[in-house]
Amino acid sequence: MKRVLLLGTLLFTMHNIYAQSPKKNVESNYEKSSSELLNRSEYYELTADQRNRIIERKRSIGREFAAIGRDHSLTGREKGQKKRQLSMSFRNDIYAILNESQKVKWDKESYNKYQVSTAKAEIEYKLELLEIEYEKDIKNIETKYRNNDSKRKLEKNNRKAEYKLQKSELKRLKDNLS
Repeated sequence: MKRVLLLGTLLFTMHNIYAQSPKKNVESNYEKSSSELLNRSEYYELTADQRNRIIERKRSIGREFAAIGRDHSLTGREKGQKKRQLSMSFRNDIYAILNESQKVKWDKESYNKYQVSTAKAEIEYKLELLEIEYEKDIKNIETKYRNNDSKRKLEKNNRKAEYKLQKSELKRLKDNLS
């Protein structure tokens, strides 16, 4: 019973810490690359004109990115800000090239990719918690049964089997997301 309460408290605390930690920029996860858009042009039903316009804009953006990188008058932070602005303008430019059905497909694909990456991050977080809990439990078993080698070994083996089962289940869930 103590283990369940302790685990519940630990999970609640870790969840709150995780929820309050700064998240990665959602836009960077949510955006779809222009290369992927071009590689799947049949799926998005891009016309030859749309492909050419995207390719040309991609080339010009590449030159602008390189120019920002070479500009020694800018600090690293300023370069980052300019590159982010350039990325957003690039996305807007591509959006202007696409028709409505293509925009819907692009957004849907981007959102699905974002959901999968979020789910994987949550599973990785659970794996880390499981590892912490396992190590704590092993230490507690060693302390509790320090005078009884056979009982200590039995309890450790039982806990290890339980840990491996939980870990394999989480890894299976993560692999199924791919």
